[in-house]
Amino acid sequence: MKPQWALIAFLWGCYVLNHADRQVVYTLFPALQSEFGLSDAMLGMTGALFLWIYGLCSPIAGILGDRYPRPLMVTGSLAVWSFCTLLTGFSPNGTVLLVLRALLGVSESLFMPAAYALMASAHPPQTRSKAISIFGTSQLVGVAVGGSLSGWLAEHYHWRIAFWALGIAGMLYALPLYRFLQRVPKSFLSSGANQSANLKSFLSLFFIPTLRIVTLFVSIATFGLFLVYTWLPTFLHDKFGLGLARAGVESSVYPQIGSAFGLLIGGMLADKLYLRTTAARFWIIMSAFFLAGPSIFLLGNLSSVETVRMAAIAFSFFSGFIFGNQAAAAFDVVPAATRASSVGVLNLIGCCVSGFAPFLGGLARRTVGVDRVMVLTGGVYLLTGAIVLYGLLRHFRRDHEAALAASAPVERH
Repeated sequence: MKPQWALIAFLWGCYVLNHADRQVVYTLFPALQSEFGLSDAMLGMTGALFLWIYGLCSPIAGILGDRYPRPLMVTGSLAVWSFCTLLTGFSPNGTVLLVLRALLGVSESLFMPAAYALMASAHPPQTRSKAISIFGTSQLVGVAVGGSLSGWLAEHYHWRIAFWALGIAGMLYALPLYRFLQRVPKSFLSSGANQSANLKSFLSLFFIPTLRIVTLFVSIATFGLFLVYTWLPTFLHDKFGLGLARAGVESSVYPQIGSAFGLLIGGMLADKLYLRTTAARFWIIMSAFFLAGPSIFLLGNLSSVETVRMAAIAFSFFSGFIFGNQAAAAFDVVPAATRASSVGVLNLIGCCVSGFAPFLGGLARRTVGVDRVMVLTGGVYLLTGAIVLYGLLRHFRRDHEAALAASAPVERH
């Protein structure tokens, strides 16, 4: 296997564990509520707190990812977040559980900027969306594994075992991952030791108009995704009376089938169209918002498990178009030396906004209903699609040309 694709394979396994460790808690909401007596709002905080901490730590993580060795950043993040997951299985009460979710956010935030920057250095623009989309399918497998495994273990054994199993698996995986990353070609690490990376260079990214558009659509897409990831299991449990195991499968496995196809098709389509127009990724993302909006609207309003399943698959499919291209779209308008920092920007804004999704879902569960939140989210998706179109027509060309000019010395190096 060529080293640039072997890199994707190793990071793929790492990201499976990343999202399994995030997702595991959501399917366990009824069990945690029963054991710890948590309110719906507190259950929502297990997701919100993770996202807010993750987002707030992302600026530092981005700067570190541009400044220090990325193999160390990626492997260290995996080892520490896996240890936090292991400890979560020993939580004696809800307070300790929340603290460990916050620590999970800190440790996981260090992974994404360095990992995405590694992939961007290893793959040119003509294969970048495909590579990132293939990598992104690991998120889907992680969500499916974390959701379905935790539900099955909670019903047949105990909810704590899921945290222990995933934590140990991640700590064991860190060693072969680190050994591989020590052997990758040095060209993969270009711009990975940018000693000028600091808070000033990070803040300068906010003055790129098209990147501001990217942070907006990443925020909205992540909000919708975490609303579904966090509350769909409980929504199905409440509305249709499904058990934990089936609710976990319905909410974790089937949507990921749609996402997998969306990621792969969206990524390959973007790379193919890039040869015709460098704005291809933005056109695809805009179209995806106009299609995902009606899908999440239907998800909250259909009246059978089967039709809700189809709406969830459709929403996930079009979301895959967005998530398979969001980082590559950002890399189209930022200098190569600030790629990790740009991922930090996306995570900062995206997670701070989307962190309200699990929290608002908790507040709405027994009042207006989670379905109403989904309806409103569908409307916001349509508005976001229009804003992406505006940014594409108004700012993209100038920002893309500036990024190419600034990246030339680093890419030649």
